[in-house]
Amino acid sequence: MNELQVSWDGQRHSFERGQTVRIGRSTDNDVVVSDPSVSRQHAQLAWGPDGWVFEGLGRAGTFLRGGAVTRLLVGEPVELSLASPLGPVVRLEPSRPANGAASPGSATSVGPEASGGFQGGPSPGQTLPAEPATPALPSTPAGPAAASPPADWGAGAPPPPAAPAGQAGPFSTAAMPRIGAPVRLGAAAEARDELASAVQILVPVRSWLTDPGWRQGLRLLVIAYALLPLIFLALFASSGNLTTPGWAYSLYVAPLWGVAFWLLIRPPEPHGKQELLIGLGIVIWVMIWMSVITININSALNPKSLIGALLIGFNEEITKALPILVAALGLLKLRSVKLDVRMWMFFGTIAGLTFGVREASQYTTIAIEHIAAAAVNHSANAAVIGALSFAYRVFVDGFQHAIWAGVAAFFIGIAVNYPRRRVPLILFGVTIAAVLHALNDWYLSNFSSPWPWIVLQAFSLLLFLGYTMSAASIERRVRRTPLFRGESMIMDKFSETGEQPRA
Repeated sequence: MNELQVSWDGQRHSFERGQTVRIGRSTDNDVVVSDPSVSRQHAQLAWGPDGWVFEGLGRAGTFLRGGAVTRLLVGEPVELSLASPLGPVVRLEPSRPANGAASPGSATSVGPEASGGFQGGPSPGQTLPAEPATPALPSTPAGPAAASPPADWGAGAPPPPAAPAGQAGPFSTAAMPRIGAPVRLGAAAEARDELASAVQILVPVRSWLTDPGWRQGLRLLVIAYALLPLIFLALFASSGNLTTPGWAYSLYVAPLWGVAFWLLIRPPEPHGKQELLIGLGIVIWVMIWMSVITININSALNPKSLIGALLIGFNEEITKALPILVAALGLLKLRSVKLDVRMWMFFGTIAGLTFGVREASQYTTIAIEHIAAAAVNHSANAAVIGALSFAYRVFVDGFQHAIWAGVAAFFIGIAVNYPRRRVPLILFGVTIAAVLHALNDWYLSNFSSPWPWIVLQAFSLLLFLGYTMSAASIERRVRRTPLFRGESMIMDKFSETGEQPRA
């Protein structure tokens, strides 16, 4: 048997004599080469009198050892590059030399630069009996015109006249069999094929969808933040609850602030499941405590008086500080584990963001009502104020609570790790946050000029950023100072063994 083995990308196909083997990008080919640079119907192989003959069909081209080929008598194993010299490689392996006419090494191209017949075929002047059922093609002179058969030779065209006796041109029966003669694509079809190949190269959607880069957190975050506002519109457009936009957009913004705080604070490793559970517990604590205690206490206080504003400030900062303190002491007492103060500072920002999301869901209701009233009264100024108030609550409220809670949590972390001045350190940290919080609420309730309020926010931010930059150095100095370290069972243990406490 004169079999042909065709291999590509680790796949091997076997074909018998008499079969026409089609190669290309389209899935209806016998050998599918799924590369966007390859033509849909790129090439075909057919059995001829002298063996297997490769014929290029598409406009993308085929290359043998860097040179372009259009036709090839396959007399020995050969590797062809499709579309370019560096394109996908197809290996052709005939089972044996064809009829003994082609000797090893006779895989020979016939292109515009070639003249006469295939190597291994009849020599000029030699005639071979044509197969009865296969009329011969007319001979053509050597040169560029000999590179391809007549343009009108295709499906449904009458067979061309036989070649003159004594001549064996490149399209004679011996050199180019009628069996399996390629059907040329029309100019429009070739143009469409070329355009499709270009699109697949320039917009490789299939390769994008299988790219492992989709699992990177940053790309997933970008996708979520691009689509969530549209999803909000689809889900909540018919909602009559005015707290819904506050919840939706506060939850939308809070993770971005969380990422920013993580990058600013940079808690040291290791961190894993334990820290994740602590963060989740803090979120649950703040939500429940706010609903049961904080809101009820605040409703009985007047933020317009300085005393009332101070009480509100302490009430809200204690709400955020308590879960940090409970988690730190519980981890120390139950597992004898101390975390770096920067980790507790980050947990403080999580508590603050949670508080801000819950609070924004209530305050944005007031902002939306102002916008609605302004629309009824045709007051553009009131509408602008209402819109800005909504944006402030959504984008900034959680951030403000986070930086105050982060400062308080820094001192809680110092107090838990170095307990000699534990109570004063906790009170000092919570008091700083509560006073800044109280001044913020009191000023907003009594004055209209925003500039002193902006200065207050800038000072709060200065404290927070200062501690993010110097948290590690402050902890090192506290560790060396007996004033803070005192009688610490954990520190004494590490001092005796020479080990360092877990960061």
